[in-house]
Amino acid sequence: MLTRSPSFSSFETQQIVFSPTLLLEIMPIHVRSEKVAPIVLLPGDPNRAKWIAEHFFDDAVCTTNYRQMLGYNGSWKGHAVTVQTTGMGGPSATIVCEELKMLGAKVLIRVGTCGAMNNDMEPGDLMLVTAACMTDSTSREIFAAHMSGCDQQLKAGYAATSDFNFLMRAYAIARALNYRVHAGKVASLDRFYGHSDETYKKLAQTGIFAVEMEAASVLTFAATHDMKAACMMTVSDQIYGAKRASEEVIEQGVERMVRVALDAVTETF
Repeated sequence: MLTRSPSFSSFETQQIVFSPTLLLEIMPIHVRSEKVAPIVLLPGDPNRAKWIAEHFFDDAVCTTNYRQMLGYNGSWKGHAVTVQTTGMGGPSATIVCEELKMLGAKVLIRVGTCGAMNNDMEPGDLMLVTAACMTDSTSREIFAAHMSGCDQQLKAGYAATSDFNFLMRAYAIARALNYRVHAGKVASLDRFYGHSDETYKKLAQTGIFAVEMEAASVLTFAATHDMKAACMMTVSDQIYGAKRASEEVIEQGVERMVRVALDAVTETF
């Protein structure tokens, strides 16, 4: 039973003389939806976006399927919510974030998977991202563009952090449900394969809990575009020993993650 009517932000196209340089000001190209909710969950996998909409949303409606970047609008406990596929990696995720911004999104929550480098983390555990190290190229490019015209040394890096109030609420919810939950830093990488054991070892020595591919880009984009954002992950792999969780364990972990994400985001924003 809905407690209140969900509200969505609409994107209205304008009649304007076409110019390639103004294309992104006219309409989104990839997220072909007329409206999105202020709150958007961002899984990388289109099948996971579909699963989230079908298992959690009331009145779920598929709003876009361009290039299989599936997106759905619906509601959770009376709050309007959207789930939108980002694809893999920072460049793809940033395209989606840019277009969601055009459509009126205000809050971005990445719900993905990660490879754990902390021995205390087990497959299926929930990982709350306090900060994402900009070990990718896209997040650094976003920040450099934002700092254009400033002192050169200030373009070198940025602390890409999740919203603290969201993290606090998510952690409290997870603990109350007796979920295994961790909070810490991740490193966002451009490549999924090809990193040496020494690379992972040195990253772990600095207190980085896990690796993934999109968090730094999502968090940096939000921070430089007046949006709120946070990232959370389900542990799908153990980096040391190259141990992959079963699909059943991952699905159970994702179910716990999404439940926490939806409650935390709708209670925080």
